[in-house]
Amino acid sequence: MKRLAGVALMLAAILVQVTWAPRLTIAGVFPNLALVAVIAITWTGGVRSGMVWACVGGLMLDLTAPGPLGPHAVALLAGAYLTGFWTRNVDRESVLHPMLAAAAGTAAYSTILVATDDTLGLPVPPLGVAMQLLAAASLYNAVLMPVALLIIRRRQDAPPAIHASSA
Repeated sequence: MKRLAGVALMLAAILVQVTWAPRLTIAGVFPNLALVAVIAITWTGGVRSGMVWACVGGLMLDLTAPGPLGPHAVALLAGAYLTGFWTRNVDRESVLHPMLAAAAGTAAYSTILVATDDTLGLPVPPLGVAMQLLAAASLYNAVLMPVALLIIRRRQDAPPAIHASSA
């Protein structure tokens, strides 16, 4: 049941990301809700949990995007791995550290996607524009991180559902 709720949460984040989030554009970027969710899951549940949800979320994103299957999954895995490394070395109760992890994870995620597109011969923005977009996306996702942590922690702290037994 817990996994099903996790899949539903990740699917909701991705559907919002690919449908409504582009309307929330600031400085040319919109929030990457899948990445923010994966970083929040990794921060609260550990690197193993984050890596699993990075694969699930990445494949879901890849199914909504043109191009090959895999780049979003690899990019989300990089964000989860970086966050997992970060959590081992800092105070996990701090609000600032997850925000910084979200910014760093966004930079890794974006760099991997741009490099993948360039390798595949797909259009990529000029370096100066790419750096501006990366900075704006990193800031945007970092600002969303406290809300994501609140949502994930509430989901993790929720009491298990009580099942009626039939006799």
